[in-house]
Amino acid sequence: MQITIRGHHLSITPAIEDDIRNKFAQMTKHLDQVNSMQVKLSKDHQLDKRSKKGSANHIAEAIVRLPGVELFAQATADDMYTSIKKLTEKLKRQLHRHRKMQLDYQPVIVSA
Repeated sequence: MQITIRGHHLSITPAIEDDIRNKFAQMTKHLDQVNSMQVKLSKDHQLDKRSKKGSANHIAEAIVRLPGVELFAQATADDMYTSIKKLTEKLKRQLHRHRKMQLDYQPVIVSA
């Protein structure tokens, strides 16, 4: 499985990269079908007019490619580690739903 990590308006530190790789490895431990993942981390520099600071300005996005399906999730928070955690929780739910649909699928056999 290939994981691509990009940063937009911020540099990717080794600690952030290790955190992402560990969380995604745990998430896909029981799913062998993952072809690739793209993770984009960005920081929005917009300021809130009332508090004069950026709120929920750390954005984490991910695309997970499985055979025939692409899963996308996005999460925002005040801290990059929190947004990564929210992102992995969203992707876990999507992967669980996808896995359940695969296991519940029973093809209809039509006999002539």
